[in-house]
Amino acid sequence: MKLLTGRKNFVLHFCVLAAIGAFTARAQDASNPWPKDPYYANNRKPDDRFKADLLVVVAHPDDEIMAAAYIAKAIEEGKRVALVWTVRGNGGTNDVGPEQSDAMGDIRDVEGMRAAASLGITNMWNLGGTDTPTQNPLESLETCSHGRCLDRMVRIVRLTRPAAILTWLPLGVTGENHGDHQAAGIMATEAFDLAGDPTAFPEQVAPAREPAQNMNRTEGLRPWQPQKVYYFSNPTHMDFFAGQGPEYPTTDISPSRHISYRQIAEAEFAFHRTQGGGVMEDPIPLATPSQFILGKSLVKCGVTEDIFAGLIPEGIPYQRAPGFTAGIDSAPVLKIGGPWSFYRQFWQAHGLEHLGRLIPDEVSIQVGGVLSFPLIVENPSDQVIKVSFQVQAPEGWTVTPVPDASIDAHSSYYLRLVAKAPSSKLPGWQQFKVSAESDGRNLGSVSLRIELADWALPQ
Repeated sequence: MKLLTGRKNFVLHFCVLAAIGAFTARAQDASNPWPKDPYYANNRKPDDRFKADLLVVVAHPDDEIMAAAYIAKAIEEGKRVALVWTVRGNGGTNDVGPEQSDAMGDIRDVEGMRAAASLGITNMWNLGGTDTPTQNPLESLETCSHGRCLDRMVRIVRLTRPAAILTWLPLGVTGENHGDHQAAGIMATEAFDLAGDPTAFPEQVAPAREPAQNMNRTEGLRPWQPQKVYYFSNPTHMDFFAGQGPEYPTTDISPSRHISYRQIAEAEFAFHRTQGGGVMEDPIPLATPSQFILGKSLVKCGVTEDIFAGLIPEGIPYQRAPGFTAGIDSAPVLKIGGPWSFYRQFWQAHGLEHLGRLIPDEVSIQVGGVLSFPLIVENPSDQVIKVSFQVQAPEGWTVTPVPDASIDAHSSYYLRLVAKAPSSKLPGWQQFKVSAESDGRNLGSVSLRIELADWALPQ
């Protein structure tokens, strides 16, 4: 009997100790953010502090002014807005001090953060690109280090998980033609189509193997598919915006600040003092109303409906972009080259062909400046061809003759028309047309319209 009693006591003590141990372990698990195997920390939900409803992607600190009135309205309505600049603003003039180059870039970083904070934005990033004084977005992508900047852009989309992206129009238009602007729109669109693809920058979405030890190996993000992308611009003519997307009056009064959204935007620009903010006699012109172009929507919504119309709160699955498919020419043909050729390929790759129907090909040229009109002759035939070119130029331009060319079989031939602009400003569009002919056969023609401006970036 004594032995049996001892066994009973032992069993009882064992059960009590086991229960205490299990309770203690559960208590430790509940209070310990890192389970015994830290790999399981990858199952945590993404950090909600960085969640955005709208991600705004622009080039330079101060570019956000173009959408600042709408941004202020969206934040007033409870939307979370995050901001990305692709370059540091380390070029151009400094209106208030002697600082230039990287020093000015550091200043503009701070100016940009203060300006964005005045709108209510708390999450913002700069991709660290370099200002490029050109109208050609391909040159801007080169100096930005396209791959590095796109890597960061995709990472930020996955971190912020925006429902919509708002960015510069990836199309050259007169008046605002800055390659850095279009490059920002290009990268934002690429990130829109890549962030949901787990094979794009896969190291970003691989679970961290040793998250407790901060070994800087893989990143533990999740793929994310934004649902809409919208574009804005600042051209000399806004007629092509009509019916292409939503519009928002800037004269509406903010319920919390009791001033108009336009006034909020103007106050935001005042922080950009190195670029004239707060010291210019006439503040930067702001479009009234704020007008946007719908790039594409992966959810059901009308073209001119609100930016947030039709969005699915829990997100949507990844949807692959159409991708680029090279056309096959059956006979020699003349085409436009340079950035205009790239835009056609880009729009096809990303399902944005409607952007090519907004306006004819155009460019701004400074009075007395030089036009460089890039051209391509495609020769898919089996023979070498001799090609001659005819140029129709507006009055007052000095045109360098385009020499005849001998073009090898199955090759692309690159050339350009060069013309010096008149020394005085002429009204209206300046229209150039180039035609090509080979052995009496017309290879087609291409046109480019030019707006003469008092100032314009070089091509």
